[in-house]
Amino acid sequence: MSIDLDYAGDVLAFAAASLRAGMRCVLGVVTSTTGGGVRAPGALIAVLENGEMAGYVSNGCVDADVAAQAVATLDTNEPRHLRYGDGSPFGDVVLPCGGSVEVWITPLAASQAITEASRALARRQAVTLLFAETGEVRTAGADGDASGEGFAAFTFVPRLQLRIVGRGAETLALARAALAARYDVVIWSPDEATCAAAHRLGAVRTVRLQTPSSLPEAEDDAWTAVVLLFHEHDWEPAILAQALGGPAPYVGALGSRRAQAARAEALAEMGLTREEIARIHGPIGLVPSLRDASAIAISILAEVLSETRKR
Repeated sequence: MSIDLDYAGDVLAFAAASLRAGMRCVLGVVTSTTGGGVRAPGALIAVLENGEMAGYVSNGCVDADVAAQAVATLDTNEPRHLRYGDGSPFGDVVLPCGGSVEVWITPLAASQAITEASRALARRQAVTLLFAETGEVRTAGADGDASGEGFAAFTFVPRLQLRIVGRGAETLALARAALAARYDVVIWSPDEATCAAAHRLGAVRTVRLQTPSSLPEAEDDAWTAVVLLFHEHDWEPAILAQALGGPAPYVGALGSRRAQAARAEALAEMGLTREEIARIHGPIGLVPSLRDASAIAISILAEVLSETRKR
């Protein structure tokens, strides 16, 4: 049975757990692509000796053959370098999109590097894995050198996190959409019912707000988007000032152009600069003037994805 895990952190967690359970596991990584390949270099796949797998190296064109090749390496315990498409020895495996994809597959003899990488991503820390032609896999230390021949180095970052601040239908609709996309969701709300509903949906954390003057400490990072969905705007200046002072690459707020102008004025009075205020996305979303909560959520999520990818 295949497990549908596409995020590197999930694939590494699957591999680490399997190794801890005493199962033999092979890790594959896309090292290069040409043409219209769906997966970028660094895409991971983990395959167990029983054929169970997590991750993808293509859109299904070569994954089955990679899995079979991976299981076969367990007989010899030797790594393999595979090439599909242009210049491939596997003429019966076709890439409909054209081009080529190269995959290194490595039987994992120990779980230390994989466990370290999995734990780093779970702590929302970026991690670099070094894949050697000899089959060694290790994490890059502070002075880790991945520039030598025979190494492929890939940096993996935490999944996108949305900190959604607000109450009611739009807040929960955006939480549902983000969770369906397998993003992490944190909810801040003064409304107990909103927090409870978000918890049931699967938010990683919910925070009950008390007053605008007593905000909790934010836990934003470089992979966090902060989205305000208040209709009562008295909460916004303090929350926006806090978010703009942190590392989140995206800060946006629901409301009209008039509401956006009022926010800017309030923040200027608090001492924020024009450049800081200009970082706020508003009116939020790719599609203007929507009235349906689900459509608003999709519009916001599309904008968040577009803007965070730029950074």
